[in-house]
Amino acid sequence: MPRERDRDWNDNLYTAIDRYKLVDNLEQCLQCGKCTGNCPVAALTPSYNPRAVVNDILAGSPVRLLDSEEIWRCLWCGNCYRICPVDIQYPLLMMQIRYMALENGYGLQYVVPINKFAFRAMEKGLTFVPGRKGIEKIMRLRTSIGVEPWPEVSPKAIQEYREIFEQTGVKEWMQNLETGRRNR
Repeated sequence: MPRERDRDWNDNLYTAIDRYKLVDNLEQCLQCGKCTGNCPVAALTPSYNPRAVVNDILAGSPVRLLDSEEIWRCLWCGNCYRICPVDIQYPLLMMQIRYMALENGYGLQYVVPINKFAFRAMEKGLTFVPGRKGIEKIMRLRTSIGVEPWPEVSPKAIQEYREIFEQTGVKEWMQNLETGRRNR
């Protein structure tokens, strides 16, 4: 990692990240490590450390934080929040960090590949639709256990789903992510 310079630090990083006021007590973090000790990601990936993320935010290191692969590892399981002695909403913090990263052009390689599932959901009402052989196998299995052969999504439900994507701005947001990736 290149050496950081004075201009790489932001004393207001915490305020910028928590612009929705979802985690107003981050400065109360005791650095006790309970979050890390109860994190399934940290158990599997020793480099992942919620305490280090909190420290980078409070220290004001935006590039190190936003460009980090670590911010994309959190599963939002909530184990950290349940065990935190000062009730820091770490999953909500991670959500805001990810949005900030994407807004600044970081992390597109983690998000854009899964856009196809969201676009598929918008078009078909399902996030995953296998090929013909897969559909036939699923239909046989579902029929054998006595349920409808294929989960049909009504045209009305698909239209409502599309409208939600469009009215909330999600469709445009996802398209902008795709464009941003192509322009990099």
